[in-house]
Amino acid sequence: MLSSDLPNAPVSDAVLEVENLSTHFRTDDGEVAAVDGISFNVRRGRTLALVGESGSGKSVTSHSILRLIQPPGRISGGRILLRSARMGDIDIAALNERSPMLYKVRGGLVSMIFQEPMTALSPVHTVGDQICEAILLHQPVKKAAARDIAIDMLGKVGIPDPAHRFQQYPHELSGGMRQRVVIAMALVCRPELLIADEPTTALDVTVQAQVLGLIRSLQREIGCSVLLITHDFGVVAQMADDVAVMHRGRLVEQGPVRAVLKNPQHAYTKALLDALPSRHALRR
Repeated sequence: MLSSDLPNAPVSDAVLEVENLSTHFRTDDGEVAAVDGISFNVRRGRTLALVGESGSGKSVTSHSILRLIQPPGRISGGRILLRSARMGDIDIAALNERSPMLYKVRGGLVSMIFQEPMTALSPVHTVGDQICEAILLHQPVKKAAARDIAIDMLGKVGIPDPAHRFQQYPHELSGGMRQRVVIAMALVCRPELLIADEPTTALDVTVQAQVLGLIRSLQREIGCSVLLITHDFGVVAQMADDVAVMHRGRLVEQGPVRAVLKNPQHAYTKALLDALPSRHALRR
């Protein structure tokens, strides 16, 4: 059952409209629908949490939005409409893989924070070089200016002595520090939409809270929307305005966070909430 407060139909304040998106994977037993005809909107300046258990299709959805699905996977149907304030409406699903527009979308208009920072960072390049590469790809600035922007961004994400860290390699940083670098890379070009795919999974509880607080703070500063991928309803309650619940490749419920937490309509949503020891605290 779908909560009526978050309609599937296009809305004027949406920065992203996903309509009937399907992503299939070829297997020895035929094609499997990892994402099966889902529709949702991410509203401008707001956070939508896409929540579900492992294997529900959340990460496949996020990778589909940025056209990161590799064979044997493919987007088999639907529309991914980015309503960019800078560049107008862009159907990401319709873009050619080598389209210059797709390169402008990735990292410029839409950025992504991945689950494991070591997979998002090159081990053979310094932190500074990697952030500067993102800046030079999307902004018309010289290398010296890109360096200044990168160091300033490292400071904004809470990295001490950013000029020194700029010259270090990812393996020289702690896990929490590496995740801050990934956040800096994702937000340095001020995207209109940030996709955060389980951004705190590999971190301890204290660092998790710090990273989530950092994302919220920078979201307010930049004014971007956030699509938050998570399995944790505690994170949903803390971070999101709206929530969409995913199960076996389909959306089973969506609506404002408070409404869904207080009065879940679908049995799967109820089961997820019942499994939480702090459910009653969340509902308050």
